[in-house]
Formats: sequence, structure tokens, C-alpha cells
Amino acid sequence: MERVADDVFQRARARVGQVLRGKWRLDRLLGVGGTACVYAATHRNGKRGAVKLLRPEFATDEEARHRFLREGYVANRIEHPGAVAVLDDDTAEDGTVFLVMELLEGQNLEERGRAFPGGRLHPSEVAFVAERLLDVLAAAHDKGIVHRDLKPENVFLTRTGQVKILDFGIARMRETAAVGGVGRATEVGAVMGTPAFMPPEQALGHTAEIDARTDLWALGAVMFYALSGRLVHEAETVNKVLLLAMTRQAPPIASLVPGLPQAFCEVVDYALAFDRQRRWPDARTMQRALRAAMQLMPPAPPITMGPAESGAVQGPGAARLTGSPFSRDAASPAASRKAVLVGASLAAVLVLGGVGFVLVRVRGTTPTSAATAPASTPAPPPSLAPPASAATSAALAPTPPPSASAAPKTTAGTRVPPVVTTATTTVPTSQPSTKPPQQGGSKDIFSEW
Repeated sequence: MERVADDVFQRARARVGQVLRGKWRLDRLLGVGGTACVYAATHRNGKRGAVKLLRPEFATDEEARHRFLREGYVANRIEHPGAVAVLDDDTAEDGTVFLVMELLEGQNLEERGRAFPGGRLHPSEVAFVAERLLDVLAAAHDKGIVHRDLKPENVFLTRTGQVKILDFGIARMRETAAVGGVGRATEVGAVMGTPAFMPPEQALGHTAEIDARTDLWALGAVMFYALSGRLVHEAETVNKVLLLAMTRQAPPIASLVPGLPQAFCEVVDYALAFDRQRRWPDARTMQRALRAAMQLMPPAPPITMGPAESGAVQGPGAARLTGSPFSRDAASPAASRKAVLVGASLAAVLVLGGVGFVLVRVRGTTPTSAATAPASTPAPPPSLAPPASAATSAALAPTPPPSASAAPKTTAGTRVPPVVTTATTTVPTSQPSTKPPQQGGSKDIFSEW
């Protein structure tokens, strides 16, 4: 497997210096994924961009070509600054199709988490990022587009403070799904996405049930991971992760991260409800509830990225296939994480992805009775509105989110206490009927940062 990965990488790197269609010069290899490679590139007019090139072995696969090019059409249709723009598409001289995307500088959320103890981000930062993601998702859902693969690697934080969603390669559009126009992607039983961030209906392959609430579950899982440093469902094999996703309710976030405001816990827990009908009905409703909860939280610390944090390439092997824990391609012979690698003076976003069945990092925790169905799920918010906590009932109308440049409320030299988890805490036997448990008494998690 490693030999195959090295061969793929060497062939990808050999293309550096080539000029595609007499206009885009490939300056630097940024990363290699399961079906595509991404390069920093320069147009003949001097404009910089990121070129995503379908790997040659997929050049004759009509469905792979169709899905690859479709990513650009879907992303541009959203018309929101939080969706990465695709500037051009074309076919190289050897028949390989490519996309040209805007060039970004920054890091993805999964990379950012590595800089913090236990991979746990400041709760206010998680809220800040999630609020902006909900704005992008609302715009996409308004156009009938469901992302279907939201995860930390597909959340990009730019140096200018923007939050962007990457990789609409397996996104589903309402009208194309209705006429079966996207091939095997819409077949009953097809499983596409990343198991650790799949809601039950997606893990089961019930594609007819996939809708905007599918993305909201995935966002809840992203928030859960960023807050706790743990996946919603953890097991030692990908099949067991899928089984847990199909049968188990997510544990309440307060069981792993005590001290969070109750209203904030409600936002996460309702998003992760096992039953679609008990989740937030849409992105804007969830966004209003999150904004209300943010009023009880200190301002988000500034999202700063020094040279060590920016994902800068450290050497010629920095863009090698690495088998990311979150990659859809993690189990393929040419497995790779969808890295977003940024040079010291040149930054580019890598939005790569394989097509088809996907694998993800799984950990050694072995839950008990994996086939047991969830004992209970959180009750739906009253009248499908944000939960009636003191915070959310006081601020149902949208309010301005906290500024990314607000001064952080931190305590130098402190660390978040380690989270002690077991199989029984990872997969609880029961869930709160309406609201999560009370949050840790007088404990203030924010004072620990």
C-alpha cells in the first residue's frame, strides 16, 4: 500500500512545471487525494489559483469525470462567500479534466485542533465557526443543495477570518436526485460520506431521507469533536462505526465537556438527535438558537495562525499521501487525507476527495452491545423552535455574532483537564428527554482557557 502511495505521489509531483491548455502553469504540488491532485498554479495573465486535477487513472471513468466537474457547478450555484468558488474547468491535453479554484491561505479545522491539548478548541471559537457554517448551509439548503460530507477537514479557516466549506463533490441537489440524474450517487443503499460524521439515515444508505437535517447532524458532530476531542461514535473498525451510527444516539455533549452553558449544549444535542424529526428543522433555526447561546459566552478568541500553525509545507515530502483519519479515502491503496497545505508566501486549499464507499479513523474504544437501538432521543424543540431555555427564549431574533478579532478570555499556562471516557460513557444507555443535564454547577469551563 505504501509503495502504491509513493508511486501516485511521484507521478503527481512529476507534473509540476506543466502548462495546462497553454494557460495554467502548475507551480507546486499541494496534495494528493483518492481521485485528484491539487497544485498551486499561475495563469498566463499572472493570476494565481489552485488547480484540482483528476488523476489520470480516472480520466476514462465517465462517472468520476461527471462527479468531479459537478463539484464546481454545485459550489458556484450556492453564491455565498463561504463556499469555495470554482473559477474555471477544462480538459488537459492528455484528456484529464481539471478545476481551477480560488487560492486560500489558512488551515482546516482538523489541523487547527492539533494545536490544542486533547484536540479541544475553545468553546467560543467552536460557536463562532459553527455560526458561520450555518450561514453557508442555509444558503446551500435554500438552493436545494445538501453537502453530505461536512467534517473538520472540509471546514477551512482563512487568515482573514473567513470560514469556508470545502468539497461539494458528493453534494446532492434536489432536482437532480428527483430525476435520478447523478448515477449511482442516488441509488438506494449507496453509502457516501465519512462514517464518523454520518447521521443514521446516511449510514443506513437511505438516500431518500437525506435532506438539510443530515448536514445539521454532521455539523453537530463537528462541534462535538471540536469541543471534546472525541468522535460521536468510536470503535476499532469502520464497520462498527457505521453500526453505531445506524443504531446509537449520540451522547450529550455535557457528559464529556462539563461547564458549558446549557443553551449551548442544547444546540449541539438537538442537532445530533437520532430521529430526524427531533433535530433542528433547518439551519436558520439552529443558527438563531446558537446566537442566543453565544450571548452567554465570552467573545471568541482571535483565530490566529503563526507559521507553525498555518500548515506550511516543510519539505518535498510534505504533500505525501498520509491516510488522514477523516479522509473518505483512508482505506484505499492510494489513501490520502484531504490536506490543505499552505506555503510561507503562497497558500492554497486542497479540496480532494474519493468517490464511493468511504472510511475514516476509528479508535480503540469498543462500545458495548453495538447493535442495540438507541434507548431514547432528545425531545424536539417546542413548536420546532429553539429550546426554551432562559437564553434561547430571550433572544430568538438573529443577533450579530461575536467578532473574530475580539480579545480572548484566557488564562496563561492552563490546560483543559483530561477527559476520562469509557465504553459506557461513550455510548450511554439513555438520553435526556428534553434538555441535557445541568452543566457542572458553578464550574466555569471558560476560565480554564
